[in-house]
Amino acid sequence: MISQDFLNAIATEHGLSKGELEVLSLAMEGQSTAAIANRLGISGDAVRKRLSEVYQKFQIAGRGPVKLTKLQQLLVNRYQTYRETPNTESERRGESQVSNPKTQNRIDWGEAPDVSVFYGRTDELATLKRWIVKERCRLVALLGMSGMGKTALSVKLAKQLQGEFEFVIWRSLRQAPSVQDLLASLIQFLSEQSETVLPKTVNNRVSLLIDFFREHRCLVILDSAESILRTGELAGVYQEGYEGYGDLFKRLGQEPHKSCLLLTSQEKVGEISLLEGETSPVRSLKLGGLGDAAQAILKEKGLSGEKNWGHLIQGYRGNPLMLKLIAITIKEVFDGNVTDFLSTTLFTSDISDFIEDILDRLSDLEEKILFYIASQKEPVVFGKLQKSFSEVSPQYLMGALGSLRQRSLVEKSEGGFILPPAVTEVVAQLVSDLEG
Repeated sequence: MISQDFLNAIATEHGLSKGELEVLSLAMEGQSTAAIANRLGISGDAVRKRLSEVYQKFQIAGRGPVKLTKLQQLLVNRYQTYRETPNTESERRGESQVSNPKTQNRIDWGEAPDVSVFYGRTDELATLKRWIVKERCRLVALLGMSGMGKTALSVKLAKQLQGEFEFVIWRSLRQAPSVQDLLASLIQFLSEQSETVLPKTVNNRVSLLIDFFREHRCLVILDSAESILRTGELAGVYQEGYEGYGDLFKRLGQEPHKSCLLLTSQEKVGEISLLEGETSPVRSLKLGGLGDAAQAILKEKGLSGEKNWGHLIQGYRGNPLMLKLIAITIKEVFDGNVTDFLSTTLFTSDISDFIEDILDRLSDLEEKILFYIASQKEPVVFGKLQKSFSEVSPQYLMGALGSLRQRSLVEKSEGGFILPPAVTEVVAQLVSDLEG
């Protein structure tokens, strides 16, 4: 028999609502749909709808009773695993996501989005939790192409870990606040407004923040850090006047404290590159595509042609936002049929606009390399790239290529460097427009 405490904890982990948890608990007792409906005073259709949401959040595929059997087996296996692994007391109760918080914590979600609908990322969540909770990392960067779901993952992670911290703060850097203003906001919240006179210098404000980070266990998430970085340069260069963020990140990574700062960004800042390591308290995780979990997006959008869903997902490298954008076109123009869409192109105006926004951040050399690789019929090896860009030093060429890979615009295949399919089509169209 699975304990209710375990079900409560795992329901929180997967974002189940109260109603969905009620249905799950009764289903795990072996009660029929009719019995559950009678017990809860709802219709059978409502029970089936709630179960459908549970299956989606646990990524259970199949039809009819098969899905319930799969879910029951999954939960039984998870329950047995945690009972056999006596780590912390909370984990022995099945509460690795702390359903009963240990401390009275204060939380400021700022502009954090709703993540009640969330797809996949089980492995990524597990890795980030291990780094932050068990290995006590002080500075973590969550990296990836625009649209990959970094923001949603950061919120999901914070909600699952909030019971581990006295303070949780989520802040967006999309409007590029000065480091002085950001530090003031963080310090005022952590001091519960008691710090009315703040130090004037960035260095002294960082010192005060670190004092709080040493005294209290805090989780701070800074989202969209690329907003404080320059466009038209290689990835990771601060805008003029924003270099103080580099000092903040460096000190939080180097100096001892018991808190964690999590950054999400399309580009890796230099301090992360310098300090990170497998045994270092500074780590970075690059977010790839959703893979098979992306099928839930296509299903939610009501698309057909399931046998070609994998090809569509691969074409957009499992990018959730791109898949949502393209699903709208498929629904409106191709009556939802993925097969019909794939017989035409991967290119749409929405996807073009999306990728062009990313290309706008490139340096001149990055753009030239991108256009060159797109013009080649075969993968491009570095030696061939050197010959074509002989006027550029090998070090700078490698830096630009690395920057493009960091932005997920260039990939490494067995034969050399290539572009993702959607990027290839957009770049080819841009070249055609320029030549026309």
